[in-house]
Amino acid sequence: MLKQLLFILILCPALYLYGCNDDGKESTANETLCLQDQLAFDPAIFQQNGFHLFVIGDTGTGDANQQSAAALLEGYHLNYPLDGIIHTGDIFYPNGLDSADDDNAYSKFTSVYQGLSPLPWYFVAGNHDHDGSIQALISFAAGFESLHYPEPYYLKSLSKPDLNWQVNLLATDTTPFTFGLVQTGQLAWLQNQLSARENQLNLVIGHHPIFSRGKYDGTEELQGSFYQLLKQYRVPLYLSGHDHNLQLLPRREGTAFLISGGGGAPVHGISCGENLYGDKSHGGFGLFISQESMYVIPVTPDGPRHMFSLPLEQVADN
Repeated sequence: MLKQLLFILILCPALYLYGCNDDGKESTANETLCLQDQLAFDPAIFQQNGFHLFVIGDTGTGDANQQSAAALLEGYHLNYPLDGIIHTGDIFYPNGLDSADDDNAYSKFTSVYQGLSPLPWYFVAGNHDHDGSIQALISFAAGFESLHYPEPYYLKSLSKPDLNWQVNLLATDTTPFTFGLVQTGQLAWLQNQLSARENQLNLVIGHHPIFSRGKYDGTEELQGSFYQLLKQYRVPLYLSGHDHNLQLLPRREGTAFLISGGGGAPVHGISCGENLYGDKSHGGFGLFISQESMYVIPVTPDGPRHMFSLPLEQVADN
């Protein structure tokens, strides 16, 4: 993967630095538009005990942009080893999977990320995944020990032998909300999971952003009962994709909002507003979690240059 990227850079650097806008025309994709309250990236943070994850989404094009974003992820992992990868959905464009052995499963995921195959992946489904068969996506993930997608919404708790605390990933299925479908069962599940782990570190993941300064301007259907649960249980970070860019929005009533949708699909514009970070680049975010703070690290063709510190409330021991 990295050799392929180097070859591309030598022959055609513009391919790496530029993408297409929604009209299919060339536009500057490698462009940081919003930046405030940032720190200089400091690898010394990784000397702390904690969990190091990568957040990427909207990947499944199978084209050069997906390959470039994947190479950034692979290069970041080589330099700063990861514990796992969170995928914020739209794993397979344009219409998800028809079956577990759909050709797209290989061309738009397995072959692209083969250099990262030992790492665990934690999926949520996007709206394009819902255009196919969700059961096919579940079956595809079940065929690999490293892929986690047992059902449309699920809990995965991350732990390490040398740590006496854990990180709970609550993966949700936001597309039914946007269809106007009643989600009483999913909301009850989310409340039960958060209530049972109220003094632990809980991160909620969904495909659609609750708030955004990008093309979609947030998701109104998530701004009611769904968001109320995040506020009620002081969830420190909500992770999403759907907007094809990279954004970090500041905390609202205890919750910050990370949008990682730059994994391969054509990029969307950003109107900065209060954003701590906004970038039209392909790439993703490193997320390092210690017991005291979360560090959000944008990873773009410019490299990891900045990071943002989000202090945590006291995390209870196991």
